[in-house]
Amino acid sequence: MSDSLYGQDFYNSQILGSLQSAQVYLYHLFSIWGVPGSVVDIGCGRGAWLATCRDLGVKRVVGLDGTWNSQEAMLDQDIEFHSADLEKRLLLTGPFDLAVSLEVAEHLQPESSDAFVESLCCLSDVVLFGAAFTGQPGVNHINTRPHSFWAKKFFARGYVLFDIFRPTFWEDARVEPCYRQNTFLYVKSGHPLHSTLLNRGYSDNQDAKFIDCVHPAIYLGLLNEFNRLQQSAAAERQELPSQDMDGSAGITGALPVKSDSIESLVEQAEGLVALNQLGDAADTYRLALAQEPNNAECLLRLSHVLLRMKLYEESFHHARHFLRLVSDVSFGHYLAGHAARELGRWSESRSYLLRAVALDPSHLYARVLCCMSLFTVCMNQAETDSMMQAYADELEELIRNTPLVTAEHIDNAVDGIGALAPFFLPYLGGNVKELQAKYGSWICAVMAAKYPQFNHPLAPRSSNGKIKIGIVSNYFHNHSNWKIPIKGWLEQLDRRLFSIYCFHTGDISDNATEAARSLADSFLQSNDTDTLTKTLYEQNFDVLIYPGIGMDTITLKLAALRLAPVQCTSWGHPVTTGLPSIDYYISSDLMEPPDGDVHYSEKLVRLPNLSIWYEPVDPGTEVSSNLVIPGLEKHDVMFLCSQNLLKYLPQYDFVFPAIAGHVQNARFVFIASQVSELTDKFIQRLELAFQSQGLNAADYVSVVPHLDEADFSALNARADIFLDSIEWSGCNTVFESLPFNKPVVTMPGAFMRGRHAYAILKMMGVEETIAANSDEYISIATRVALDKQWRNDVSTGIRRNKHRIYRDRDCITGLEKFLVAVSGRAHGDV
Repeated sequence: MSDSLYGQDFYNSQILGSLQSAQVYLYHLFSIWGVPGSVVDIGCGRGAWLATCRDLGVKRVVGLDGTWNSQEAMLDQDIEFHSADLEKRLLLTGPFDLAVSLEVAEHLQPESSDAFVESLCCLSDVVLFGAAFTGQPGVNHINTRPHSFWAKKFFARGYVLFDIFRPTFWEDARVEPCYRQNTFLYVKSGHPLHSTLLNRGYSDNQDAKFIDCVHPAIYLGLLNEFNRLQQSAAAERQELPSQDMDGSAGITGALPVKSDSIESLVEQAEGLVALNQLGDAADTYRLALAQEPNNAECLLRLSHVLLRMKLYEESFHHARHFLRLVSDVSFGHYLAGHAARELGRWSESRSYLLRAVALDPSHLYARVLCCMSLFTVCMNQAETDSMMQAYADELEELIRNTPLVTAEHIDNAVDGIGALAPFFLPYLGGNVKELQAKYGSWICAVMAAKYPQFNHPLAPRSSNGKIKIGIVSNYFHNHSNWKIPIKGWLEQLDRRLFSIYCFHTGDISDNATEAARSLADSFLQSNDTDTLTKTLYEQNFDVLIYPGIGMDTITLKLAALRLAPVQCTSWGHPVTTGLPSIDYYISSDLMEPPDGDVHYSEKLVRLPNLSIWYEPVDPGTEVSSNLVIPGLEKHDVMFLCSQNLLKYLPQYDFVFPAIAGHVQNARFVFIASQVSELTDKFIQRLELAFQSQGLNAADYVSVVPHLDEADFSALNARADIFLDSIEWSGCNTVFESLPFNKPVVTMPGAFMRGRHAYAILKMMGVEETIAANSDEYISIATRVALDKQWRNDVSTGIRRNKHRIYRDRDCITGLEKFLVAVSGRAHGDV
């Protein structure tokens, strides 16, 4: 391979397409497999694929390439670079979790093909491989081959082929056509990924009959180029004088195209951003970076545009590249921190955000993110207490550093509110009313400064006719908030009494969205705060209901204003909002403890029973066969622990080894967080808890990846016992387990959020698995595991009595009475 062929111009021409393709393909692979610990890339170029691996959480990344490449040229300096002659057997030794070689083998001498494949196979049992197809044009393409040529070499070494990318991304314009055409996954038979892929429905291929195909984008590109050349040649033959036809005055070549300057491209991109044409702006910045990869201004601006487009992987990559060049700019650290947060790299995100705030204490968005992103899985109660205090301190600093003097101050504050809400605060346990009230008062002060006209009490609506109800939610789609409680309200409230207007503040639309649209008297989908504020106020509602305040920031901002004479929330997020602008908290009589009123800044409304109308779920006759539960044997008693891992408080970790001490074939199955560092900390915590009892957590604990609906049903079907989380109980998860009639072991907590399963069991009249304390919780879980007859009796009780919790008319009647009363028209004109 010639050094002169592979200079920076060669790599610059590829880098942007490689980065975006890598982000799409690696995210897809890792979502199936999990994030590997180590990756090696043979022919790594400037390390686009390895940099993306780093962004997705791979701890060790190693790149090999020719002597013309260098460590300094790597996009990410955490890449460990080695120069090597790729046409000879590589000296680097494995094993690596994943070996990558894409669009490289076609550059090698044909006689080195076997040695190259052998080198890859020596490095890993999982190889992501692709090479140019026969005739594919490119720089120094001297070894283009059919895909089957390479596949047979891998087959001979015990690998099978999985075509996991082409069926999904064949027409995906984010991925370069060469990768869409040429990329395959080779896995050694017997490797765990092999069974994982089979269980996910992918087929292994060992004959390679149908993989030799050309992507239409490449084929049509070649065809168009061929036709253009033919037409050009024909035109030249017609136009050139006869003396030129024989070459006596030959044409020297096409005129060079003048490239735009960096300054011109940046100016164009800024104009496109002003027009909100973010995709075109990003492409223009990319063109500028292709000319000057270390242009700090372009890197920073592109990262910001990509963040706004929610292309977080690429945004994070460019922000980190910027910070390697310029380390003391607050906005660069903010961009990296925000993108890292969205990518699930919470701890890394916080370090960037802390630095952003240190460099610029007035950067409100960074400060809000920093404050609200404090929460994580805690290792013990001391860490929980420390985190609660840290949040209180940071909230105080946030409020103190939020001036509301000028219009610019106010706009910055309103924008800052949109960064993040303290959704995970109550997951720490304890009474958070005081902190929520402090936060809620601050939000209301900010919004009142922005919209002073919407900050005054409103008189009841004077018009006659139906009571006019507005429901504002980010979750008019297939979400637990839609199922509980919005869907039941829309379907069951008496439309002779009420008209219902729905405001969908989210971006997602699905079948549930269309169902809501058809059920509502009016349905508006928008996330523009100004538009929504004006529209809600002008609708002159009797009552506004925000079912899930604290789960998203758009409804939070709206709820902080006074847009109706009566404003309510409900237990989409089962904790007080702390907002002075919210009058009532609509809750469940069965779920609330006797002293529940003191837990809310709002006036508590206890609707009858569970407070919700819920339709029974039919799991269907077929259960997904793709689910694999690691470590689970047929004879094991499976305890399903399906809550968000943040809901499992460290002070209750002891219950799992305590149960395992009595039930030798116990298997506790958890669902991994989509934030891998949370899963890692939680598993570490359980390992310590089991070790303290002389047990090995791996013998009893399994963690399955985030599941789709079918696999979650399969998980419930396989479970023997639903083990409820203590202090933050399951509700939607309990409902979704009921079709399978599995016993539910629960212990009611001090707050409403810890009493969902308790209330469901009480309403069914199946109370024998409700524990009064942790010792009883362990005793009940042990008995239901060991006493199969009792387990069957409990299941029979659920099967016979669960109808009591469905289609509850009493709670709807209770809600109707409440709405009539608070509207002020209980005795007149309805």
